[in-house]
Amino acid sequence: MKELKKIFVVIPFFILSCTGTQYVKSYEPINVFLEKEIIEKGGKYILQTDKASNAIVLRIFNGSEGSEHIADPHYYINDGLFVEKHWKRMYKRYINDTIKKYWKKEDFPKYEFILENSRDWPKLPYKSAKYLDYEVMIISEPMYYRNKRYIMFYLSTSYFSSGSSPQVVVMKKEKGKWIVDRTMWEEVFY
Repeated sequence: MKELKKIFVVIPFFILSCTGTQYVKSYEPINVFLEKEIIEKGGKYILQTDKASNAIVLRIFNGSEGSEHIADPHYYINDGLFVEKHWKRMYKRYINDTIKKYWKKEDFPKYEFILENSRDWPKLPYKSAKYLDYEVMIISEPMYYRNKRYIMFYLSTSYFSSGSSPQVVVMKKEKGKWIVDRTMWEEVFY
């Protein structure tokens, strides 16, 4: 009986430790970015409910796979954002999180997104031609970087009739407001 009590005490602590605070508590930075850079009034948007993988963010930020790969300085101007020890810490923290997470309407209260699972949204144009005018967005969970000074997330936007524009958005808080520090594409920093 003592053993059983110990198990009931240990299990909740284990569950809570697995759901630690490695992710942001609100999606304010993403909402700020969408409002300033992406969303047009009257626009029609479909949001993929299953969040993009952390591995995509890590690969684009570093220019390749794996924690030992260090970004080639010929691909971007190193202005101090990339710091190897912080990169390795971020990689270690986020790469093994493979639990599938999903967006909800409450995460984006200002927007009237149509939420679709990744398995279903490619079928939408065949269900109705009206979806051809919709912009599809895929967004990852935001991740902390450099002792929570920055956050970054993956965003891909596309229409059914054209290619996508995958990017990693890096933001920081200045004077209490989220601002875009930079946007990165595959091996090209802007």
